Amino acid sequence: MASGGYRKPSNPAPMSGPGAMSQRTDGGPTQAAQYMSGLPYGQGQAQMQQQTSAPIAGNPTASAQVNAASMPQAPQMPPTIGIFEPTQRPDEPITAGMDFGPGPDSSVLGMPNLPKDDDPAIRAIQALYMQNPRNEDLRLIIQTLNDEGRIS
Repeated sequence: MASGGYRKPSNPAPMSGPGAMSQRTDGGPTQAAQYMSGLPYGQGQAQMQQQTSAPIAGNPTASAQVNAASMPQAPQMPPTIGIFEPTQRPDEPITAGMDFGPGPDSSVLGMPNLPKDDDPAIRAIQALYMQNPRNEDLRLIIQTLNDEGRIS
């Protein structure tokens, strides 16, 4: 028969003590508390106390060596062109990608087509008109959109 005395709990421990006697029960590594400078007087110490009272779980893969050559490279963005720089596409009309004017329409952009009733601007105008049905300007806008077949 087993005798009394201290028995080390299995890892993780089944439960933790209350308050100041509490300890981590997951058995995992923790991140070290780090002081953040530049905070108002007293907040830096309060933050350190918070970090040490409830440690953050550590990264289990942090100690593994990572080969930089095996990491996938992020795609490179084209260089930024200033707003006052000359155009990079002198033969393309300024309305290219729009559903009006010269040039290709919005289908060349590869964006999904939204149903006509799903236009957020039209929904906003309709909501404003519902709040104020005496507004003649909103009524005329909705009537025009209806005549154009943009709302049902």
